[in-house]
Amino acid sequence: MKNHHIIKLALASTVIAFSTAADAQFGMPSLPGIGGSKNSAPAEDPAAVVANVRNSMSLFVNAKIGLIEAMGGSDQVAAQKQLLEGLKKGDAAASKEDLETIVSLDKATNEMLAKKTAENAQLDAKSKAAAGKAMLQYVSGLVSSKKVINSISGLTKNPMALGSNLGAVTYLAKEMPTVVSSGASTTSTLFKYLGANGVDISEAKKAASDLGV
Repeated sequence: MKNHHIIKLALASTVIAFSTAADAQFGMPSLPGIGGSKNSAPAEDPAAVVANVRNSMSLFVNAKIGLIEAMGGSDQVAAQKQLLEGLKKGDAAASKEDLETIVSLDKATNEMLAKKTAENAQLDAKSKAAAGKAMLQYVSGLVSSKKVINSISGLTKNPMALGSNLGAVTYLAKEMPTVVSSGASTTSTLFKYLGANGVDISEAKKAASDLGV
């Protein structure tokens, strides 16, 4: 019996040694509880990702409101501005209701922008300056929104870890790809319209390089 116990210990030592060596040489995952990696990346905080989306989308929608105003639509966006100003910002927690509001604002301002560009209103010097500034903000907000899609996708792979953010993350996973795709398409239309009206969009075009437009 004593020899049998010694053989079992030797076999266990061999398994541990092999697992550690394989992990070091081939990057294989360690056995549970044996040689665990100290460098594995921590999972992203769902609450932080949701708040980041809210902030990026707020910047994006605010820019679209600025563009509409520069095109002569100041009287048409009062309600949208009020809703946007009512949303929390920065590190404040974001709820699913906040996200539903910002996505509805995105859709509403898309329709307004499409109508204003179709009207092809001519811009004065003051409006051109405002439009150029708003277009740069538009691109920055859209690029930020695009970057969080990977974070959202990663979070959906582990729904049990989302807690109270499950509803918000699930909603974003459904809505954000469409928001970004639509925004990128509208970017090209806006560049054509603003460029034809003599608006300086050089900085906005540089910032849009990640959008493929």
